[in-house]
Amino acid sequence: MDVANTTTVNFRINSWMENAGIVGLMRILKNDPRYLNSYSMSESAVKFDPKVLDNFSDLYFKFFIKNYGQVIRYSKIINEENWLRTLEDKDFREFDEKDLKRLTDWFDNIVKYSVNSASYKKVIKFINSDFDVKAEVKSCNKKIRTLNKKNFLTKNSDEVKEILQELINQLLKIIEYFSTSQAKKYFPAKTLNYIIINKAWNGVSFLNPQTKNLDFYEDYQNYFVIPVQEYLQEDHAKDKYVCSTCGRPVKKLKYSYGFINNMGYDLNKKTSNAWNFKNDLYICPICQFLYSLIPAGFTYNMRGQGIFINENSSIRNLQGKNDLVFSNMMRKISDSTRTSPYRALSAAFKDEEASGQHAPLGNIQLITYDTDHYNFQIVPIVASKVLTKAVEHTYNVKQTGEVKSYLASLYNAGISNFRGVNYYGILDSVMNCLFNNTNLFSIIYQLELLKLSNTEGCFYNDFQIMTVIRMNGWFLNELHKYRGSKIMKIEENKLTKVRGCGMHVRMGYDNENKAKSLAYKMLEAIRTNNIDRFMELLLNTYLYLDKTVPKIFIETQSETEVFKEYAFAFIAGLIGNSEKEQNN
Repeated sequence: MDVANTTTVNFRINSWMENAGIVGLMRILKNDPRYLNSYSMSESAVKFDPKVLDNFSDLYFKFFIKNYGQVIRYSKIINEENWLRTLEDKDFREFDEKDLKRLTDWFDNIVKYSVNSASYKKVIKFINSDFDVKAEVKSCNKKIRTLNKKNFLTKNSDEVKEILQELINQLLKIIEYFSTSQAKKYFPAKTLNYIIINKAWNGVSFLNPQTKNLDFYEDYQNYFVIPVQEYLQEDHAKDKYVCSTCGRPVKKLKYSYGFINNMGYDLNKKTSNAWNFKNDLYICPICQFLYSLIPAGFTYNMRGQGIFINENSSIRNLQGKNDLVFSNMMRKISDSTRTSPYRALSAAFKDEEASGQHAPLGNIQLITYDTDHYNFQIVPIVASKVLTKAVEHTYNVKQTGEVKSYLASLYNAGISNFRGVNYYGILDSVMNCLFNNTNLFSIIYQLELLKLSNTEGCFYNDFQIMTVIRMNGWFLNELHKYRGSKIMKIEENKLTKVRGCGMHVRMGYDNENKAKSLAYKMLEAIRTNNIDRFMELLLNTYLYLDKTVPKIFIETQSETEVFKEYAFAFIAGLIGNSEKEQNN
């Protein structure tokens, strides 16, 4: 970074933290059309006008509200206004048990929950209104309980209409209260402080539990922005110290990396972490401000997972790749808050391919955030090529005629309550293995075993299992090609034929349990790399059916990985019907 001056502030490409802050700064300024011309980019740096700092806290929270606010409870309060007015316009003639359930769920889980939350209690003082929303909610609660009494809707039509009229009027007043400009400013921002912003930094400013200023807009401006403005106005010719990040001169050793999650430590309490017990990892207020923008530079879902592509060849590439991921996440997050960052990444990868602007992800640093820790990966060239193939290879959805990529077929595939998580995304697991240059055999084994066992909570079919098998075949081919190893190439058409052989064996048995028993035994043989045992089972099966053993198994016995790939495809045919299930 360049030494600051009062005309512009420069940030240069550096480590992933600075780069995430740079992307965050540009997103925040782009979020408000008035500030589109307040910054400029070169190949390796971005400059911005310090005048934008005058009201930067408003821009900061406005960015998070606009992009992430669509899926929090606050938005779900005001979004039901049209439905309530429709009920009123129809004079409640069509109001039934289904509407009552929707109304009750919305009131209990959204409205009443929000009004009784700790966040509401901290924000209410900033809302300029005499409206007693708590009293209204309490009154509405009684009416909803009355409506939910057994058979009340069908036996008391006149009274139901009267109660509904009063209830809807009260609920519309509550929505009006939450729709004021002050409410829109504070309520969603308060929620997002603890869902998004605190994933990157914590313990200071408004995220410090002991902060004295409860107005987090003012607190952010005072803690992060005003020190920058003061720094730019001061003379630093005689400063004794330098910032450990950018080299700017500083007068006092005041600011540190300690507030950045998992990246810093309290320099006043952990002196033993520094050389000779003398801390020198202090930063200037400008760098501290930049680091506060990290949560705007990352792409998060609503489950505490995030992703950042540290493509530092140029500012334009850095911004472009991350904005593609971000825009894909924002499109999908309203449909499903569990949309994974890996899905957003793969969708962005697909968009680049379709537009012809694709620049390979190979050898680019990928930073993911999950369950309060960062994971750093250098995307292998092999993984990049596999993803390219998964995007290029397509299939037709028979019910709709839609053409989808193999990669897209895994978007919604997953397992609930598996391996210690509420929802285990298959795409996440596949991409994580690929990015670590690891084959997918363990994933395939687990998917087939759970499918075979009819385990509850498995949201995938054997068409998706075959997709993982195909991707593993591409991976093995590319990996050995990259290493210069000589092995038999895994061919996709042969995988399809072998899967068909498994289906024919399953249909050849008069008892479905025989196919399941065979699949279990074969899976165990493959898990232990016991090719002889698998061949014994295969030979006995084809002898029983009086058919010829597929020659691919004879040809690949000496190449374990290739053999296992075809074996898993055969088992996939044994346990399901891809043609029937691909639309599920």
